[in-house]
Amino acid sequence: MRFRPLAAALIVTALAATAGVRAQTLAPRDIWPAAASSAREGDLESAEKRMTELVTAGRNNGIKTYPVYAAASAGFAREVQKAGKPDVADWARKAAERLDPKAPAVIFSNADGAAEHREWAKAIPLALRGFVSVLANYRTNVLGRADLTIVAVLALLLTATIFAISLFMRYGRSMAHDFREFLSARFRGGSVTVLAFALLFLPIFLWLGPLWLAFYWFIIFFGYATAGERVLTIVLLLLLAVAPLALDAAAHWIAGVDSPVVRAAISSSEQSYNPDALRRLQEVTSVAPDNAMLQVLLGNLQTFEGNDDQAAVHYRRAIELNKAYAGAHVNLGNLHFMNNEFQAAITEYEEAQRLDPKLAIAFYNNSVASGETYKFDQQAAMLEKARNAARDQVERLTRNPPPQKVVMYHPPLAEAWRTEASLAKRGTTGSIFGMYSSIEPASTVVNPVTLGALVSLLLAVFIWLKRRRAGYAGACIKCGRTFCYRCKSARESTTYCTQCIHIYLKRDGVSLDTKRKKLEEVTDYHSGAIKRNRLFATFLPGSAQMLEGRTASGAIGVFLFALFVAVAILVGRLAPALGPSANVAQLMVRATATLLAIITWLTLSLPVYRRRTAAV
Repeated sequence: MRFRPLAAALIVTALAATAGVRAQTLAPRDIWPAAASSAREGDLESAEKRMTELVTAGRNNGIKTYPVYAAASAGFAREVQKAGKPDVADWARKAAERLDPKAPAVIFSNADGAAEHREWAKAIPLALRGFVSVLANYRTNVLGRADLTIVAVLALLLTATIFAISLFMRYGRSMAHDFREFLSARFRGGSVTVLAFALLFLPIFLWLGPLWLAFYWFIIFFGYATAGERVLTIVLLLLLAVAPLALDAAAHWIAGVDSPVVRAAISSSEQSYNPDALRRLQEVTSVAPDNAMLQVLLGNLQTFEGNDDQAAVHYRRAIELNKAYAGAHVNLGNLHFMNNEFQAAITEYEEAQRLDPKLAIAFYNNSVASGETYKFDQQAAMLEKARNAARDQVERLTRNPPPQKVVMYHPPLAEAWRTEASLAKRGTTGSIFGMYSSIEPASTVVNPVTLGALVSLLLAVFIWLKRRRAGYAGACIKCGRTFCYRCKSARESTTYCTQCIHIYLKRDGVSLDTKRKKLEEVTDYHSGAIKRNRLFATFLPGSAQMLEGRTASGAIGVFLFALFVAVAILVGRLAPALGPSANVAQLMVRATATLLAIITWLTLSLPVYRRRTAAV
């Protein structure tokens, strides 16, 4: 019995010492510069000591990774390797792996370092691993999607342009014939032909751009087109209408992912330390102090710095602003837990459970705190309720408990994007330097391209429905001459002109001179079509198929070729998803895209060169 007071005193002393260590631990921003400075001076023993201190501080403060410091360490490794300091370079590489082994910048930097030493067997797998990390990392994933959207829109514009040109080449003569028939009722002489030709390029004479010419051709050639071409026209016009929205979204992603609010939310969610996140978020909250979510984010970032007292202030402020903010109660309970105030922590967890019965971490943290106070029945009951709320999440936590035992609440990234957009729309952050982006679909829709595409689609369908009863002019598949219902009997073939009907179908008694001239005309027409198709196939595989009427294969071919070429040219020049020094990764992307473009060219263009007659 006489040992009980002594044991109790020792326990209290140990708990107080634990709390004191957490309070006295330096912030990561104060530890890393010292480690880097020691390494640069060659004092690897001191640098390793500081690195261990940094990792320990991160574990105590709930930090999992240091992506910024990891990237700096990886870059430092390559720098000192070139300077002839292999021991320092080896330390820096190991430090980068400890700070964030899955950071794309670290993996790509290691790949570039291996390539500099001609170790391609090591560099290529590292680059491939880096591509996987790009998809797994939230920021680079967002930037990668933005890059792909921009490149896809460029390929779409080229595809639409080539398709409009193919419609003009296939049906321009027929449309000009109908224009001449229409104008001949009002004009006389050679002006009819000139005006008919001018009407094919009407937007240019109205001082409109090339895009409007493509829209105009989609409208006037819609009735002449085949069923497949009409479907493709509709699809392309709808995609062109959506293109400005997609570009606006891509710009919003690129700017917003590095904004203070979203960057802080990413740091909190991934438990990754960003030295500037706290300062930038404090600037935002100085002009928007009444946002509860921002207060929770500030509290989370303060815990990363080890400033528990300041974090508690922000959590309580969030609760004042939003009485039903369960996540703020969870994190406030976590601070009590870290200070061994288990009953106070349980009180906060229970309040969070009452406010949000679906918040699994409130029950999980309650079970952990109950276990610390030896309330094992309550611990089991809380753990079961946590499993009922989110079984998969709780099973992962059970298998791999966090270093701090309890789980921090992180505001959802979607909420951070909404908050960022709301602050940008209200102009709240206008006085603060930085990127604050918002997207407004209602205003984005009101742009010339979207409106022009939609109006073109409506006009194309309307004119087609109105004119189809009267009929359209056609072109002879033998000689290319145009004709309409006024030119020949409707009972005759719709694919041959009158002369070709008599020569090739009826085989009437036609003079040899007439047959010779017609044969020359047919030969010139088909040889010209072959040369034209080969010329287009040389520069844009798939365009010849469009000109031949193979709409689906042609459109897919042009789009893929344009996409691969754009990727090969623009990789590393758009949003920095791969990082500024990912030379091996960029080379691999460029080589792969180039190879796919060559395969596309060979698949679609070579058959066009082999054809001896033009496809009908």
